[in-house]
Amino acid sequence: MLIAVILLYGNFSFSQNRKEIIAKGSYAINMGLTPQTHANALKPYGFIYDLLLEFPVEVKWVINNEKQKDGIDFVIGEEVFRSGSFVIPVSYITEPLRQRIEIWENRGVVGTYFEEDQELPVFTNLSVAPKWTLDKQNGSIALTYFRAAGIPGSAHGGYDSKNWKTPDELGVCDDLFVMPHAQPKFETHKNLYFWNRKLKGAIWAGCHAGSLLENLYGTVPNGDTTEVLQLNFLSEGAAGARTTGLIPFYEHRYATPPYTHQLPADPVSQYLGKSDKALINGSERIFYPKKANVWRQTTKTIIVDPSAPDVPSLSKGPGAIIVYGNGFGRKENGLVMYQASHDFSGETPENIAAMRAFFNWSFYATEVKRRENIILFQNFEGDKIFAARVGDDLAKMLNLDPILFDLDKAEIKPQAASQLDEIAAYMAEYPELLIDIRSHTDSRADDDYNLRLSQERVDVTREYLINLGVDESRISGRGYGETELVNNCRNNILCSEVQHEKNRRSEFILSINCDIYTGRLKL
Repeated sequence: MLIAVILLYGNFSFSQNRKEIIAKGSYAINMGLTPQTHANALKPYGFIYDLLLEFPVEVKWVINNEKQKDGIDFVIGEEVFRSGSFVIPVSYITEPLRQRIEIWENRGVVGTYFEEDQELPVFTNLSVAPKWTLDKQNGSIALTYFRAAGIPGSAHGGYDSKNWKTPDELGVCDDLFVMPHAQPKFETHKNLYFWNRKLKGAIWAGCHAGSLLENLYGTVPNGDTTEVLQLNFLSEGAAGARTTGLIPFYEHRYATPPYTHQLPADPVSQYLGKSDKALINGSERIFYPKKANVWRQTTKTIIVDPSAPDVPSLSKGPGAIIVYGNGFGRKENGLVMYQASHDFSGETPENIAAMRAFFNWSFYATEVKRRENIILFQNFEGDKIFAARVGDDLAKMLNLDPILFDLDKAEIKPQAASQLDEIAAYMAEYPELLIDIRSHTDSRADDDYNLRLSQERVDVTREYLINLGVDESRISGRGYGETELVNNCRNNILCSEVQHEKNRRSEFILSINCDIYTGRLKL
């Protein structure tokens, strides 16, 4: 009997800002329309959440890494796209998905279908829907952000605080802990350190929750002894030292707009205009490192106050309004973000810019966790079988030969059958696992024919696994035809049979059923 455990390491190193050819028929959401409204600037996040939750889709986040503030990401005809647009590749656009696009367009989302191929600067792919967890203390403050974006209550534990969590309750299936205006204590919040380090959990703190959190310290067990631990995720300093952490909110003055908005190509910075007027309420309107302290080198200061009243008298600065980075500057930790102000909900462009920064960080932090949170498969003797991430191909993780099909056929070949037998065996051993079968054809024959053929291949593959005892509810899938070739063997390109065969493949993409995978397995 095998068990699944979480490996406590990772390396945030996935490719960013690469040029990609996005095929005609793809759909681009224009995030840079003016004036910015809930409908055209926030509902797209609800739309993307909906797609990632309900469809086997990867959404491309397009950001021009050479642009200035509010600069252009790309242009199609006379339509200009700014502030980090989302693109749905044509390979994922089925008729049901097209209907879903129309539903969200009726809610205010504005987009366009490509009439020809486009070469675009893709920052990353978004592949999983975030799972927010609201803090029981004051999580209600964030509810208006989700309502404005059209994100349902099921995404964050609903509208009753009894379904929200305290830090000690966070587990592997919680992606983002939202902590607005909390009163953190070391005894109750020290688990954030372990959750952020071990499980890539991402932490968002609003108002004075950020400075209070950075200053918390205490002792924790370490083998036969104890060690001093401080929750200074984004600032430097030795645990427990008087100079470590941030200046408490009650010891410094307020910030003084206008602010400087930095790093225009950073994913968190993908909002239009400035959020200054939305971030000048509440007890904490700016974050300062203590006088003998600095931000960690890996911490990104998205918004700073160049005329901060307490620099250099109380702090060397910079005084920051929005900061984020990997916890403790370690690439193997999840992302942490502090955003000043008690509540930045509202309908003005400034409020919308502030909420967009929150959602940008949310989707980005979830993707970092998805790519870096590794699942180990072991037996009781501790022998390592393989390590995989959500989104990996199970067949590759098991070192199986590619599951290929003959030209124009949707029949399981004997060699493929033996590979599927092994996949079914692992599915039986690991009931937490789900798979999405993605079948592809080569470019020969008509495009529509290839879509139908690839779907037939999904159907026979799924039926084969079900006959081996895998519950049908654990297997999804669809055919992609020739829309995702692994080489340049496109229409009218002369290729060898071996090259064409590489495109006639099936993939088995992993995910976890969080309803039964509690994260309480051995760590």
